[in-house]
Amino acid sequence: MTTSITYRKAASQDLSHIKKLLTRSGLPTSDLDESPVDFIIAETGDNGLAGCIGVEQYAADGLLRSFAVDETLRSRRIGHRLLNELLSYSRERNIQQLHLLTTTAENYFGKAGFILSGRENAPATIRSTTEFTSICPSSSAYMVMKILHSH
Repeated sequence: MTTSITYRKAASQDLSHIKKLLTRSGLPTSDLDESPVDFIIAETGDNGLAGCIGVEQYAADGLLRSFAVDETLRSRRIGHRLLNELLSYSRERNIQQLHLLTTTAENYFGKAGFILSGRENAPATIRSTTEFTSICPSSSAYMVMKILHSH
């Protein structure tokens, strides 16, 4: 049976479901109530949460956050589609670079076009986020992607 998946910008009432998915996926949720994260979600036909991805915008920079796909639905390219949806959303918001920290998905993001960089190369606005200062361990890989805008 193939479940249809729809993608949309999350609303505030989706946050509790997003937090549950992130917790099951071993990702932090402690600052999500205070952080300005815009989420894109993937839902199954029965309104179940299949996946999520978020971005915190700081002028032309975006911090990719909270990227997870329900483990029962992995290998269905939901993550790939979520990332593409986030890139489109970022372009609409005039974000020119996406930044992220990861401890487990360096290969995945490398294949998606992110480049490994030193944390000291991150802009000050990104370095001062809770994600950088306290949530992610210093051993996390810092990666960046320039977003190409079509004119």
